[in-house]
Amino acid sequence: MSTLKGDLRRLEEHYAALFVEHGDTAAAVQQRDRETQERRMRRLCEIGDVSQAQVLDFGCGSGHLLSVLRSEFGFSGAYVGYDLSEPHLAAGRLKFPDATFERRDIFEQGIDRTVGYVMISGVFNNRMTDNWGFMTAALERLYGAATEGVAFNCLSTYVDYEDPNLYYADPREVFDFCKRRLSPFVNLRHDYRIKPNVIPFEFTVYVYRDR
Repeated sequence: MSTLKGDLRRLEEHYAALFVEHGDTAAAVQQRDRETQERRMRRLCEIGDVSQAQVLDFGCGSGHLLSVLRSEFGFSGAYVGYDLSEPHLAAGRLKFPDATFERRDIFEQGIDRTVGYVMISGVFNNRMTDNWGFMTAALERLYGAATEGVAFNCLSTYVDYEDPNLYYADPREVFDFCKRRLSPFVNLRHDYRIKPNVIPFEFTVYVYRDR
């Protein structure tokens, strides 16, 4: 766990520095642009009827997922964002005073609430000491807090190029973990484009409670 703590501290410092450099933009959360960022988020929001749900956004940044939920999915529910980067959280609180933005390490502090859906975008992409251990431990904790389901995305091993600073997950292994350890109700989507004329290089997973 001490190794994980060091990795999380480095991620916190990395994203805080990106915010200082880029401000409240897509680049501050290591996204190419708002358009591609929002395409990813739309896939997460398609997990179910989220319009009046309680949503926990894990790795929320400044809360751009909330913008997508409200503008495109008629969202009027309760939103909670967890992140480690205080500059991002401060920006989120300014933009959305009616939402909750909290600095929380779920491995040390746990999760203090139950929500309908947990959504996770881009959190598992950065190379860490033990990416698989981090991802599976986070998913187990977050799934435990969801009454409806969890939606998350990963970069896929089905690519022709891998950036050494990023983590690519095998969709088969991710699906197997979710089916065996979390829920028998799992949907894996590897069918959507983020960039025009580029084959899918990432995937989204929905893990449901018994419906």
